[in-house]
Order: sequence, then structure tokens, then C-alpha cells
Amino acid sequence: MKLRSFIGAASVCALVAGILVGSAGPAAADPPGPTTAVNLDGSGADTTQDVMNAGAFAIGFSSWNAIPVHTPITPKSGIAPPAAVPCGTVTRPNTDLEGLVELLRSLSGTPLLPNNPLLPTYPITMAQGSAPLDSRCFEYARSTVRPGANASSTGLLQYVPFALDGVGVAVGPNSGANATLIGGTFTLSQLQAMYSTGAPQTASNGVSYDPVDVSDPLDVPVIGSTAIHLLVPQFGSGTRTYLAGVLGFDPYFLPRWVKDRYGPGLLAVQENNGSAVAADNRAIMPYSIAQYLAQTARAGTPIDRRNGSRLQNIGGVSPFTPSGLQLNPNWHSILVREVFHVIPFAATTAGAGTGYLNDLWEIFVDTSNTPFSLCRRTSTITSWGFGLLPAGRCGAIDPTLRAFNATQW
Repeated sequence: MKLRSFIGAASVCALVAGILVGSAGPAAADPPGPTTAVNLDGSGADTTQDVMNAGAFAIGFSSWNAIPVHTPITPKSGIAPPAAVPCGTVTRPNTDLEGLVELLRSLSGTPLLPNNPLLPTYPITMAQGSAPLDSRCFEYARSTVRPGANASSTGLLQYVPFALDGVGVAVGPNSGANATLIGGTFTLSQLQAMYSTGAPQTASNGVSYDPVDVSDPLDVPVIGSTAIHLLVPQFGSGTRTYLAGVLGFDPYFLPRWVKDRYGPGLLAVQENNGSAVAADNRAIMPYSIAQYLAQTARAGTPIDRRNGSRLQNIGGVSPFTPSGLQLNPNWHSILVREVFHVIPFAATTAGAGTGYLNDLWEIFVDTSNTPFSLCRRTSTITSWGFGLLPAGRCGAIDPTLRAFNATQW
């Protein structure tokens, strides 16, 4: 293990002591600067960026925020063996998809993986600033979705389970000049009907809400109904992909009554950011329950992006425990998901050592190495709103989560 700790060598004893007593440790935003060649860098899902920042800060590797969107970052200085080219300054990945694409690019051409450009079936979403091929800019990615059609028994990447999250729906503030007009709540089947078919549904307050195409002034609600604007996060978001499977719409070609932009400026709906529903009082959008809990606990800090939004009950079930501090264990099972870290498959059997594959194994796979194992940091996981996986699941190498074989790369 050759990890550079951001808290300094003098704090190693205190760090280990903190781990043993279950301290969640401080949270970090972006790393303070480029890492050394022996360090690890990752990016991707907004949903897990904060819990990963906390874990990375404590252990001493790098987790890059998904925001500010597409700003320049410099993950590494120099060349990181076995890469052949320097990373340099790249565009910040903003979503699960972009983090995965950057991982694929970073590892392409190394002795571990095939020297193959990405196939057209998995498009690069950032035309400028993408990580150079064979650069080892990134060694892992954060993901809130499974590999799906990219799963392969001979895959070169592995999705490693980390924690549990729930997905809820948010509306705007219930008071103020732009208070939400969505006064009732919906059942899961009603949300499915609205998102998949655009059919009006009667909420718990007895009001009928009709999904309309906000871009079409001629699309007005049916008589007796109130217009509702259905939103989803930006393209590439794992929450968008996950919710599409639950609610029955195409995440790549949205129905006309489902939008990923809002307001006169057609701003992108950012994942786990309540700005869209705060600005549009007829809007409803998905929101990570773990993120909402973490943001609530850190109100008034840059981590809090709720902007007055509120999570609704679904079918009379609250997303929170009675204390309001944890994910409700009785939340709808179809809306509970695992979250993952994506690493090279070769790292899954690397064991302890001094190479970057060994570092990946010790952090994401090993559950016995207390100072470096993320899975052992249960207090960190729960303090950021996530639920713990069943015993033996965190860090497990599940054959169904292996992905991207040589022909899919």
C-alpha cells in the first residue's frame, strides 16, 4: 500500500485510532492538488461523491467532485506507471456515465487492458478535455447503477458494491413567494403512470395532476386538472437511468412530458440539487434519499444543495425513519439500490502489495484491512445518509457485476 495521506504522516496514529472507534472523520471537497503517481483518483456519480470524499480524505486517496460542472481539474502530475502518457488537465466528469467513460479512457492501452478506442455504442459525452488514452488519470469510478447490457463474464471491469441508497421524489418549498403547487403525494403506481404514459393522476389531496410538455404552450392540462412538470437529472446520471427502469420511460429519448431542463434559460437539472423544483413550483424530480439526509445534516454548508426542496412520501410511506435521520428500512424495495465503485477486474485478486491494483484491492475489496478498507468504515457510510449492505456484500466480487469485455471496450 503506497497511499499519500492528505492529513500528513504525523497524523497516522490518530487516523488509525479514529478508525477503530468508528469516527466518520472530516469531509473533503476536491483533493488539494494533483496526486503523486502512486495515488488513486476517481470520479463519477454525484450521489456518492460526499461519502467518498470523507473516506478518501481519511485514507489518503483522491475522489473528485462531480461539480462545479465540467470545470478543469488536474488529477495527476507526471506519468503514472504503467501509463505511457501524462494525464494533464482534463474536464471534470459530471455524471456516472462520464466518470465511467473517463475510467475507460484512462486505462485503455495499458498492459492490463486492450489498446482500443471506445466503441461508438458507448459515446464519449465530453468532446473536449477527456482523459488521454493510456494516461491513468483515473483508476476507479463511482456508480449508482449496475452494468446492465455491458455485463460480461470476461469483463475487464468490476462493479464492487459499497452501500445502500433509496430514491425519492422532491418538490419545492411549501411556503414563500414561489411555493410548490403540488400539495399532495402520489403512490408508486401513479408515478409510474405519469412518467411512462403522461396520464393524469389524483394525488392524496384530491387534486388531479396532469403531466404537460412545458416547452409546448398548446399542451395544457385536461379540464379539472393542474399541470405538473416531470423532471429528471441530466443525461448520464445514474439516478436518471435507475428511475427510468423503475418508472418505465426511456432515459435516452425522454417522453415529451419528461424534461431534463427547466426555466426560461433551459438550465440542466442537476442531480440531487433542489434548484429546479425551487424555481418551478409545478415541478417534481427524483432525489437520492442518502444525499438529502447528508445535505440536511450539513445545512448551511456548500454540501447542502436542497434549496428548499422537500422529499415526499410515496404511497403513504416516508423515505425517513421517525427520527428523520436515516433511510426508512421499509422504503419501497424497488426504489432501494446498491451503489458501486468500478475498478479494473485485475484488482479484484491483486491482494496486498505496492502497486495501484493492490491499492484498489485494499480499499474497495478487502474487508479485513481496517486502516484502508472502505467497507469497514461503517460510521462514515451511515453518517452520509447511506444504509449498510447485508454482511458479506460490501466489497463482494459478484460475477453478475463484471463488465466490459475486450469487444465491448
